[in-house]
Amino acid sequence: MNDTSMGEKPRSLRFTWSMKTTSSMDPPEMMDEIKKVLDLNSCDYEQRENFLLFCCHGNPADANHVQWEMEVCKLPRLSLNGVRFKRIAGTSINFKNIASKVANELKL
Repeated sequence: MNDTSMGEKPRSLRFTWSMKTTSSMDPPEMMDEIKKVLDLNSCDYEQRENFLLFCCHGNPADANHVQWEMEVCKLPRLSLNGVRFKRIAGTSINFKNIASKVANELKL
């Protein structure tokens, strides 16, 4: 995919009470940091939209395999940006383990 054009912005979310990972960093910088941490944790990812990543961790033939989305979103009421995690496949405990590890390693 080509670089983010100046006019494109992250999706704006209204209900953000469960958003634990927030930052005042610019969305493209947040995406770079997310990709760096995913690489460090041996996670595969595919950029589906400018601020949306489809992520995988583990061997697809293994029971520990997890798939999830990570999206940088705008939080208008807080004047911040946040990272939304959404489990797609895999057990909730395996998702929680990798999502927590990734979230804790992000330097946002």
